[in-house]
Amino acid sequence: MRIHRPAPMQLVKKAALSVAAASLLALAATPALLSQNGATATDAPVDSSITGVTVFLSGAEVQREASVALNAGTRQLVFDQLPAGMLPQSIQVAGTGNFTILGVSHRVNHLKPEEKTAEVAGLEASLKSVGEKLESQRAALADCDAETEMLKQNAAIGGSQTGVKTAELKEFAEFYRAHLNALTGRRLALKSAASELEKEKAALESQLRQLQSSPRRPTSSVVVEVAAPAAVQAKMQVSYLVYDAGWTPSYDLRASDVNGPVELTYKANVRQNTGEAWNDVKPVLSTANPTVSNTKPELDPWYLSFYTPAPPSAYQSFNSRGLARSALDNINVMGGAAMRDGGDVMAETEAPAAPAASAAELTSVAEGQTSVEFTIDTPYTIPSDGQTHAVELAKHSLPATYEYYAVRKLDKDVFLLAKVSGWEQLNLLSGPANAFFEGRYVGESYIETRRTDDELTLSLGRDKNITVTRIRKRDFTEKQFLGGNVTETREWDLTVHNKKRQVVAIVVEDQVPVPTDEKIKVEVQEVSGARLDAETGKLTWNLTVAPSATHKMTVKYSVKYPKNRTVPLE
Repeated sequence: MRIHRPAPMQLVKKAALSVAAASLLALAATPALLSQNGATATDAPVDSSITGVTVFLSGAEVQREASVALNAGTRQLVFDQLPAGMLPQSIQVAGTGNFTILGVSHRVNHLKPEEKTAEVAGLEASLKSVGEKLESQRAALADCDAETEMLKQNAAIGGSQTGVKTAELKEFAEFYRAHLNALTGRRLALKSAASELEKEKAALESQLRQLQSSPRRPTSSVVVEVAAPAAVQAKMQVSYLVYDAGWTPSYDLRASDVNGPVELTYKANVRQNTGEAWNDVKPVLSTANPTVSNTKPELDPWYLSFYTPAPPSAYQSFNSRGLARSALDNINVMGGAAMRDGGDVMAETEAPAAPAASAAELTSVAEGQTSVEFTIDTPYTIPSDGQTHAVELAKHSLPATYEYYAVRKLDKDVFLLAKVSGWEQLNLLSGPANAFFEGRYVGESYIETRRTDDELTLSLGRDKNITVTRIRKRDFTEKQFLGGNVTETREWDLTVHNKKRQVVAIVVEDQVPVPTDEKIKVEVQEVSGARLDAETGKLTWNLTVAPSATHKMTVKYSVKYPKNRTVPLE
């Protein structure tokens, strides 16, 4: 029997094929293969949408939902195009269906930057359209120039030996003139249109450069590993906290006269620059702030010792206690049919003009132990542009008592104040307010809610129909020297003039000096019935002034002090 021995080259080829086959088998047995963008062969991109946003005073919690068809076995679901600035430890994943959530991870994706905003995409489309129109105008202008040049080159008629009849010459001259005028007019129109298009193009490019001044940021992904015993249609929910968002309160105060209530409109100025647009969501606005530390302070012993100055140092080191932890330390996941654990996240809002319904009519308020939530029952779209977008939270009609207030020593104008009670139940935060009185805008004021007064005082602006004057009487300004002391006397006349057609209540304040040295003596001689606060020297008159009437007050005092010292009295 002859034994066939393969040639050496045949053995090499078979060995190479065996290695290749083994490699393929090994790769087939590998549960996940890395691709160029860091994903694995078992990754399944998930198409999710934003279904809810809770906006805090600083930060926002975004809720997303997705429906995923799962086959039996284990795989990784990837929620892509999420903000890179999300707080990894705030990620929460839940779901409904016969499957188990095995784990959750977070990764930043530098190969898939954030999508263009709708504004940028719109500007790019407009820029493309304007560019095409401009090219069309330039082409038509070139055709017009070519036709004009051709007409000029064919202006000579007849020959050196052949004359031209007068009628033919006249007919040609009219033809030449008419067509040349038409071409000139068309050229001017085309040039004007092209110039306008160039201006529009430059404006679009400038606006686009402004929006694209910063590079597109990377995105992040949330990877959820799940296992299903059988095929199932799963419902997935993912939530996470983003920092570059928040809201601030503001108010509109309206009063038609001094006999009616104050209409207070509570508004929220919402901003976000997270990298994802909040389209058609019903926002929840919360007064909580999850960005501050929730660790209670500890009071350490206070040890006293003698002070020894430390030698000067060129460098100082600072220790800061950060709040961030590992990306996976705080991810809340429950196995099986996972349920969201919301216990660790504190839940935390443009108003159409009357007579249309306002968002305040569609807002519900829920008070928690440490915060208040305003739920808006109408969809809003808040783009990721960093601009403020007004959301109306509530409207209140507040019974009020009105009075005027003046401190002529500090300000020449008289201010209208409205005092309301029961304001503690309105869940107000301190913030700026736009004041409107008698249908006119009168200026901006501020609502301060960090106080314990029973009444909240709202400033409704300045009223020019009431004047207060404060004049120093020179005849009663004295300076006497007696022994080692000098005594100076001052007298001021204050006059309130009511130019309105109604009785007004007004509080007028002034002051007398208060000594801080026992060698200075102050004697109050006349205050016209004002209430004097001995500790502060404040004088207060509560006056009722009839229409077109005048009320006068006098403030007179003397100051005695050593003549070798100086006491400023102006």
